[in-house]
Amino acid sequence: MPAPTAEQQAFLRQKLPANYIPVRPAILELQAWLASPAANDTPTDKAASARQLVGLPDPESGTSAEVLAHIAYRACEAIKLDRGNAAAYFMLARAMTELGRFDDYTYHAVPLREAIDFAEKSRLLAPKVGKAWRSAIELYIRLYRYDMAAHMLDELNESGCAPGTHASLQALLCEVQGYFQNAIQWLNKSISYASSPSKRAELLMHQALDMIELDLKHDADNTFYLAMMEGGPQAWVAHNWSVLKHSLNNWPGCVELNRRALIFDPKFEAAVEMNAFLQGVYAQQGQQLPLPASLQEERLRGMALPGCDDGVLEAERLTPWRPPARGTRARMTRTFRSGLAEGE
Repeated sequence: MPAPTAEQQAFLRQKLPANYIPVRPAILELQAWLASPAANDTPTDKAASARQLVGLPDPESGTSAEVLAHIAYRACEAIKLDRGNAAAYFMLARAMTELGRFDDYTYHAVPLREAIDFAEKSRLLAPKVGKAWRSAIELYIRLYRYDMAAHMLDELNESGCAPGTHASLQALLCEVQGYFQNAIQWLNKSISYASSPSKRAELLMHQALDMIELDLKHDADNTFYLAMMEGGPQAWVAHNWSVLKHSLNNWPGCVELNRRALIFDPKFEAAVEMNAFLQGVYAQQGQQLPLPASLQEERLRGMALPGCDDGVLEAERLTPWRPPARGTRARMTRTFRSGLAEGE
């Protein structure tokens, strides 16, 4: 893990992260209510509790702070309606974790510590659900409690209930400790269990980033290609691949991938900053950014990736990108809310 930057250090010195401050009163109120005798006297309404979670996405790294806050409020209400709602505890713990995030490496300790009880409650209520284990184990990893995380990973492995979740968390534990080669191997296993193209794209991108850490940039280049083929128009994949192209002095590829990242998400901050940098470089040479073009990978294979300009697609007679079939490499387990089969 790289040394913290000045921005990361400033974030960690804050008493509370700005995104976490608005939801914390509701969380503290819930904690006090759960600890009081009043909680035991409140009638349970399982149906109303479940309805609180309908339509909510799982809280992940790409979820906006506004949506995370909404999830946290709804999860608090769901728990008050049913203290045995394992999904609500999971959703709340994950939302708190992500509200304490600065970047991929930096999490504020206060939200993480306050989320542990909710994550553990979820795991106790749903010991056969991989997501419940994931919320707790990831918290221990982010808090640098590696021994606890490793012990829980052994328990999860012995249970056999979520091999994909186990593999992805083993990869995360290796990554944060700097064991990138081991992380790549665990990610290979995790990818084989991923149930959707978007999940496989996320795992492939992490694998590419680990390869970069090992200075395997050309291997990472190929892995980013696979991630975009799998995941479709994902701004974070296009941006990180653009950064790699820049480090390889592939300016046309860097510019084109940055253009596509901004098409996929015009507000993606990292891509906006990269675009400003590229415009500055080209302006110093008295030039404007190049017009839309094909990537070298597209020309070699005759197959377009997501975001390829329609004019380029027609002029170069590239085969248009099509999303891969869903679930072709899935291993099945059960989710919290629907009970439907889904890869973990």
